[in-house]
Amino acid sequence: MLIPFKNCLVGGMETTFNDLKEKHLKLIETQWCLREHLQDKAGDLLREYAESLSLPATSWTDSQGKAHPYVETGVWSSPGKFEATPLLRLQMDANYSLNFVIATTLDDSPMTGGYRHGVSVSLRYEHVALYAFIGSGDDTVQLQVSPKPGGFFEVCAAIKQLITISIDRATPAAVLV
Repeated sequence: MLIPFKNCLVGGMETTFNDLKEKHLKLIETQWCLREHLQDKAGDLLREYAESLSLPATSWTDSQGKAHPYVETGVWSSPGKFEATPLLRLQMDANYSLNFVIATTLDDSPMTGGYRHGVSVSLRYEHVALYAFIGSGDDTVQLQVSPKPGGFFEVCAAIKQLITISIDRATPAAVLV
């Protein structure tokens, strides 16, 4: 690496281990703060999304009497395999994005219930603006999130639209009703 200014080299020589250690600790602290902030924003999104669905309750009950949430966060543990994960356990990736899945229960029948549809979500700051990336592959939508209350309105609408599109795609063309 070529450092063109002699005074940069002199300044670099005056840097001590403690200076570097302090700078590293500040980096770790900043990363933790960002992760916590993104987790809080993910919680805001989850609440706003659940409210927008006009759910009959916060949970449904299966045939064994066990309660299950209608909406929950998690990750894809393998392709198509959803693993519920609390918001506080979600980690940022190397690009400082918080990646998770919002799963919505679409079958709440006690006997057959449990089918969930998951939509990938990624929250990331670019400078001071919060962006949400919803979906995956060709179906990814990027939206800037408003800092005002209800700022996830468009994100919630996109999640619902992606679920609708997925159901439409899975519906057989020859339907005899």
